[in-house]
Amino acid sequence: MQSAREPKRVLLLFTEVFANGGIQRFNHTLLSALGELGVHCDILSMCDSRKSIDGNALPRNMNLIGFGRERVRFAAAMIRAIWGGYYDWIVIGHVNLLVLAVAAVMTKPLMRARTIFIAHGIEVWYRMGVFRKLGLPLVSIILCVSKYTQQRILDQVPRLHPDRLKIFPNALGALRQCVRPPSRPLALPHPFILSVTRLEKGDRYKGIASVIEAFSMIEDVSIHYVVVGCGNDLAFLQFVAKQCGVQDRVHFLSDVIDGELVVLYQQCEAFVLPSGKEGFGIVFLEAMFFGAPVIAASEKGALDVIQDGETGLLIRFGDTVALKRAIERLMTDAVLRDHLRRVGRSTVVDRGAFTFARFVERTAAILELHPTEAA
Repeated sequence: MQSAREPKRVLLLFTEVFANGGIQRFNHTLLSALGELGVHCDILSMCDSRKSIDGNALPRNMNLIGFGRERVRFAAAMIRAIWGGYYDWIVIGHVNLLVLAVAAVMTKPLMRARTIFIAHGIEVWYRMGVFRKLGLPLVSIILCVSKYTQQRILDQVPRLHPDRLKIFPNALGALRQCVRPPSRPLALPHPFILSVTRLEKGDRYKGIASVIEAFSMIEDVSIHYVVVGCGNDLAFLQFVAKQCGVQDRVHFLSDVIDGELVVLYQQCEAFVLPSGKEGFGIVFLEAMFFGAPVIAASEKGALDVIQDGETGLLIRFGDTVALKRAIERLMTDAVLRDHLRRVGRSTVVDRGAFTFARFVERTAAILELHPTEAA
């Protein structure tokens, strides 16, 4: 039997860790928190390759195996780990892994491990499916990154007791805060507003086309719009900018290193991402940390991050007139800009709600770690 003073042992089942994206960033932050707490972790990652893992340092108490998108091999390894391991907790990091993981747990004799399922965003909001709905009540704890995600799960699986679902927001990872600006100054158009996001056809809900349309209605033609991201929807967005007559003032940047992104956040007049389907919105925290006042849509997980008039400005999703007015407010009201910068940043520094230190505390509480158990 495990001694009360022995470190906790956790098996983490992830789709991916070392890539850009909200879920990947959450996974990386969770591993960093577990490293801080001295928890022994075995991690199985379906999509990470050996190359991506070797290029990233992990705490010595962690063993991560990547399967390079070989789904069958990953599934077999997951079942072997659940049946053969001796864990206190099994963490299921994505709804696509839920059914098989729960089945493996339920069929292992004398299973002692408890299970945690992490619910992020759109992947659990709609049409969850019969087997997933049957699997959720068998999980010990469901961590929801936002109140909206929590409610959408309860709407689909009403027999779940609300106490089983815990609000567990993301945080700005400690490594991201250590990024330094580049030694050479960037050639930037001033003044400018900024968006940072994937430019994929499936991600049009991010609202970049709406920003271009709203931007084209602003009378001040000295303002520029910088969009950082890449994807298969770039040509469409360039077409939208041309149709709106602002192609010369809309700049799409794809090869931007972290240090350059810091400069963009620091120098923009506003960070604008009026997305209609953010599970949480880690990019809002990033913008706040580096001093960018934020404009977002009053939708979904963004409501957990942005307080209208305090940590940012909220507008209705798809309302280009309201978006235009919000941009103009920030461009012309220096007092408001400074207020949003100051209050927004307070949420991601010191004892702010979305700091890495608070994330570590939340992780320790979920795993029921006592002070003597943390390394």
